[in-house]
Amino acid sequence: MDQSSQTDIVEKLFSSLSVAIQVAQDIRELALEEMNSYPVYVPTIGASEEEHRSTVARLAALNSMTRIFRENRYDNFLTAGILCTSDQLANKFGVFNNAKNTFVHLTKKAQRINSAPTNYRPGSFISTLLRNELESSSWRLLFDLATREQIVYNQIDLKACRSKVRILPKETDVFSWTWSSSHKRIAKVTRSDALRLAKNLADSERESAVEALALCPDNEFVKVIPLKEQLRANYVYFENGSRITKSTPLSGVVVLPQKNLPRLQWREPPSRRDHIEPRIQRVSRIHDEPFIPALSLHRYR
Repeated sequence: MDQSSQTDIVEKLFSSLSVAIQVAQDIRELALEEMNSYPVYVPTIGASEEEHRSTVARLAALNSMTRIFRENRYDNFLTAGILCTSDQLANKFGVFNNAKNTFVHLTKKAQRINSAPTNYRPGSFISTLLRNELESSSWRLLFDLATREQIVYNQIDLKACRSKVRILPKETDVFSWTWSSSHKRIAKVTRSDALRLAKNLADSERESAVEALALCPDNEFVKVIPLKEQLRANYVYFENGSRITKSTPLSGVVVLPQKNLPRLQWREPPSRRDHIEPRIQRVSRIHDEPFIPALSLHRYR
C-alpha cells in the first residue's frame, strides 16, 4: 500500500467526519432553538398524544436523525416521526445528508486502499482505522474532547451514515404511516440451478431434495423469500394550487419545512397488532407450500 495514499485518505476521512459532526451539532442546536415554534410528532415515544409531541420526543428524534456513532450494539433508529422546521434547518439537513454521503464514499475508498478483508464489517474496520490514527497523529486537534472519546470508545454507525433524512415538500396536508407486510422476493430457478443448490445442502436434507427433483417433471421453479415488514408513507401536499398524492418507502424521522403538523395517522406494524383485517387474496401462479422447504423452492401451479 502506498503511504501517501494512506495519508491522503485518512486526512479526507477525518475532514469529512469533522464536517458531518459539526453539521449534526448545528442541527441539534437550531432545532432546540426552534422548539417553541415548530412542533414534532414521534408516535413510538410514549403512549399519549402529549408524549408523542413532547421535548423528550424531540430530543429522541434529533438523536436518531443526527446519529453518526453507535454507543452500543442495541441502539436502534426511531422507526418513524415527523419534525417541523424552518427553511434554514431543513437546508442544514440537506447539507448533513451530503456530508454523510461524502464520508461513506471515503470509507469505501479506504477499505479498497487497505485491502480490508471481505468478512471484516465496514463499520468496525473504519472505526479501528480512525481510532488508531487518532491516537498516533495530530488529527485529534480537529475534534473536541467529547468527540475524540466517541471515536475512541464507540463504533461508527455506517448504516446511520448511509441513511438519508427525507425532507418533505412544503404545504404537506396529510401524512400517514402504513406497512407492507406480505411482500416477497421471488426469483426463477432453473432445474439445473435447483439441483446445484440441493447438492449444497447439509447431509440430512440433501438426499431428499435431490430425490424430489428427480421425481419432478418441472424445468423451472421459484425461490420465494419473505421480506420483513416495510414502513411506507402516504402523504398529500399542494404545489401551485394542485393537490398531489405520493407514496414512498420510509425509515426514520422526516423533516417538514413548515410551522404546522399535517393531519397524521399512525398504524402499528402488523406484527404488534392483536387483530389484522383479512385482505382479498389474489390467485397466484405459485403453490403456497414449498416444494423443497430447505431451499424455499416452490412449484408453479
